[in-house]
Amino acid sequence: MRSALTALLLITTGPAMAAADQMLEVEHADVVRLPASAYTVIVGNPAIADAVIHDRRTLIVTGRLFGRTNIIALDRAGRVIYAEDFVVGPSTQGQLVMHRGTARTTMTCTPDCGPSPSVGDDPDTFDALTGQQSTRIGIAGEAAAISEASQDARNLEGGE
Repeated sequence: MRSALTALLLITTGPAMAAADQMLEVEHADVVRLPASAYTVIVGNPAIADAVIHDRRTLIVTGRLFGRTNIIALDRAGRVIYAEDFVVGPSTQGQLVMHRGTARTTMTCTPDCGPSPSVGDDPDTFDALTGQQSTRIGIAGEAAAISEASQDARNLEGGE
């Protein structure tokens, strides 16, 4: 009976995630060391993950959205030097997911809890929180621009 359950488990989970898949958390980056110098990087679905060449032998891979994609690196002659599948999933460390009926809200608790909008959360809450975050980022950008303008050499010297 136990071997039948094990076989069933392997059959049902095998296609979903192959042994060579690299796991990556959404909104996190990972370093990939390459066996040779890369000149081109191809990402199957850039909405799922992004890969940039840090130096010719190092890729920085960032998880964007939940899903699965592949990343291929080519050398100067166009030969494949790296090819892997990546599965991007949720970050669960320090997270709390609250369910109120069918509405879901995700919180990050490190140690205090605060809202952390995630795909699949209640649309009204998600939209309100991401709108607030966008406004906050815009205000910070404006403050940085004002700060840069006040540091302009002409301003430091008392004008023109």
